[in-house]
Amino acid sequence: MKKFNKLQLFSTALLLTAFAMFVLPDISFAKPWQLKVMKVDGEWRVVDATDTTKSNVRVKRNDTIEWTAEGSDVYFQFSSDLRFVGESAKDKLDGGYTKYLPEGKKLKLKVKKDAPLGEEVYAVFVKSENVFAKGGSPPIIIVVD
Repeated sequence: MKKFNKLQLFSTALLLTAFAMFVLPDISFAKPWQLKVMKVDGEWRVVDATDTTKSNVRVKRNDTIEWTAEGSDVYFQFSSDLRFVGESAKDKLDGGYTKYLPEGKKLKLKVKKDAPLGEEVYAVFVKSENVFAKGGSPPIIIVVD
């Protein structure tokens, strides 16, 4: 079995560190944030898929957020600072984007790698009852470094 000297080990560690610093930041290994649009205590809300007491999410650039609509089709409206997976020209609004989500389906949104840090307010319109869902009232995505 070949033995490595300290210089070889140091060089290998340095190379791996450089790889992690310059290559990995462009790759997102983050598990998608999972949210639901659903009725909670008689009120339409945007909530964490695993904890209906949580609404807002703290994401990093390149993270993916995934919503599911439960009980109604919904429409989303976002600012232009966030981008959709598979967005198309029909989704574009002046200063933002809209997306239709049928009940039971999933919508994925990927935060741009140059998205500004801070709060991104968005709207969710519940088609079946003609109301806006709450969730931080309105729902908020907080982009952190």
